[in-house]
Amino acid sequence: MALILRRLGRVELARSFHRDIKNNNDYFHFAVGRTSPWTDDTVPETPIDSDSYISEFRRGMMFTQRIDSADVCLLTTRRNWTSGTVYDEYDDNYSSTYQSQSGATTLADATFFVVTDEFKVYKCISNNNNGQSTTKPTSTGTGVFELDDKYNWKFMFQISASDQTKFLDADYIPVRKLTGNPTHDVTGEIDSISVTAGGSGYTSAPAVVIQGDGDGTATATATIDTNSSSGTYQQVTGVTINTSGSGYSFAFISFTGGGGSGATGSANLGDADSLPPLQSAVEGAAVTGTLDRVIITNSGKDYAQGDVQVSVTGDGTGAEASAYVNSATGALTEIRVTNPGSGYSYANIVITNTSAPGTNAAARGIISPQGGHGSNAPRELFASNLGITVNFSDNDNRDLILGNDFRQIGLIKNITNLSNVVYTTNTATSCYIINVADVSDYAADDDITTDDGGKFKVIQIDSTNKNIYLTSEIPLITNTSTLTNTTQSKASLSINSVTNPEVKNSSGEIIYLDNRSPIIRSADQVEQIKALIRF
Repeated sequence: MALILRRLGRVELARSFHRDIKNNNDYFHFAVGRTSPWTDDTVPETPIDSDSYISEFRRGMMFTQRIDSADVCLLTTRRNWTSGTVYDEYDDNYSSTYQSQSGATTLADATFFVVTDEFKVYKCISNNNNGQSTTKPTSTGTGVFELDDKYNWKFMFQISASDQTKFLDADYIPVRKLTGNPTHDVTGEIDSISVTAGGSGYTSAPAVVIQGDGDGTATATATIDTNSSSGTYQQVTGVTINTSGSGYSFAFISFTGGGGSGATGSANLGDADSLPPLQSAVEGAAVTGTLDRVIITNSGKDYAQGDVQVSVTGDGTGAEASAYVNSATGALTEIRVTNPGSGYSYANIVITNTSAPGTNAAARGIISPQGGHGSNAPRELFASNLGITVNFSDNDNRDLILGNDFRQIGLIKNITNLSNVVYTTNTATSCYIINVADVSDYAADDDITTDDGGKFKVIQIDSTNKNIYLTSEIPLITNTSTLTNTTQSKASLSINSVTNPEVKNSSGEIIYLDNRSPIIRSADQVEQIKALIRF
């Protein structure tokens, strides 16, 4: 049986994964582990896709950090606009028998879109018969526009400053969709609410009222300050988002109750971070099923200018085109679209003439993608990759290990606590924490055994609180356990108490594992961890 997984099928898989993270259908964490060195720490070993290898990673897990909705974005291939380059034009018919000028056999592999040095993304609709692109596109309008080099471009979106920082790199650009069905697309969640006026006279926190065109699930909680002289609550000082919601292109914020008045706020939308007025306008102006171009496949002969008629038949309406003829040979030289029409999924081009003896001319029409150009950037630009970027920065909770290195990062789905409940908090330690009388009996990476048959490794020493963090190879330990530090040959070590891990390292599904050169965490730095998942 011959099967094909379309590139758009891979886009859908990436979108589904993206949606699951953003909409909390499942919970994903980065899990960090392995303090023991590679054979050569400058050349990490290649991960092995086996249960045994994954089990070893689990036993060395140190901590986890949840991947939040703002930490993920769909990505597509980066192609920088460069003067003098010939770019492929959009064509819905590329195949092994009809290749693009760059040799691509599918639209997904064609060089038909670019990003400029202003981080604006454009789709090439027409390339002036495979001419060089010499004029940089800059327009942010909603229509197709032609430049002096005869290239026709369609503006898609501009990459926001935050997306540049988190997701843009030399190989990939971030791609978002702003409008759509919030059940199937993650659009316009409320990332934060800024207090624009604190008001006065509040004796308790007022309720936060969010009104807009989203799904209505966004909720938030206000905080207020205390007047040091009177001891009475006065102003709204901040707002915490409880539920981000989705589908918002605008939201109005008001405060009710609390005994005060005058507080105001403004909503900052999430995926609308990608310069929403520009991209929202493009998405809103998209026309489905337009006739983009007509390509002459056979020029014919003996036609006369003004005698040729071009008609468009198909399942849409309104498309019109005009033909141009070489006066010397009577061959067709161009068929120009004069009205793109709408609603076409296919269009047949019929060429007739009234009196001239013209024969054999043939042409085909090129139809815009489903929804129209600019309606769905991830789909149109084949964003079949998912970028994940997380900053490790939770030193106050002491979940994220300091003063030791790590070499493995895994993406884990639905890790649970020790009661088998899916863990949803931002960070978690997967270490046992023992309180001891003398921390000098321990050093990082020491091997520890218990008289219960347990095997552990020292990961971190909290001298202030006399706590030792242990990863577990065999998790057998109690408050009455006697320890042996086999690395230092110290036996009969007692402990005051044991705190169990917040998450069970044997739970959840590890779907990604990355081996890296050693990374050492310290209290005065924040590590940015990036992962790329290709579908």
